[in-house]
Amino acid sequence: MDAILLSGLVGAIVGAATAIAAQFLGHRLATKRELLRFQIQSFERFRREFSEDENLRQISIKKEPLTDDEIDDYLGFFEEIGLYFHRYLVDVELVDEILGDSIIDAWEDEHIRRAIGSVRGAEDDPTYFRYFERLAKHLIEMRDKRIKK
Repeated sequence: MDAILLSGLVGAIVGAATAIAAQFLGHRLATKRELLRFQIQSFERFRREFSEDENLRQISIKKEPLTDDEIDDYLGFFEEIGLYFHRYLVDVELVDEILGDSIIDAWEDEHIRRAIGSVRGAEDDPTYFRYFERLAKHLIEMRDKRIKK
C-alpha cells in the first residue's frame, strides 16, 4: 500500500515538474520570438527613417563639413540606435548591413568627434553620445573581424 502511495506521489511530482518546465520553456520561447520581432521592427523603423527623412538623407551625402545643427541631428539619430543596441532591442547585424558604414564614418569623422568632445566638455559629462560611441566601436570590431577572416 505504501508503495502505491509513494509511486502516486512521485508521479504527481514528476507531472507537476514537467508542466512547470513546459510552461517556463514556452514562456521563454514566446519572449524570445517577441524580442526578435521587436528587434526587426526597430531596425525597420531606423532604416526607414534614415532613408526617408530628408534632413538625414542630405546629411549622409553631404561632402562639406556639417553644421552644428546637422551634427546634432545625425548624432541624435545614431545615439538612439546605439541605445537600442545597448538594450539588445535591435539586431546589430541588420544595423551593420544597412547603416554600419554611415555610423562608422560618422564616428571616424574628425569634425563630429570634436563636436562630441565639445559637448562632453561643456556639459562636464563624458556620457554624452556614449551609446553611439559603443555602437560605432562594436561595428568597427565586427568589420575588422570580417576583414581578418
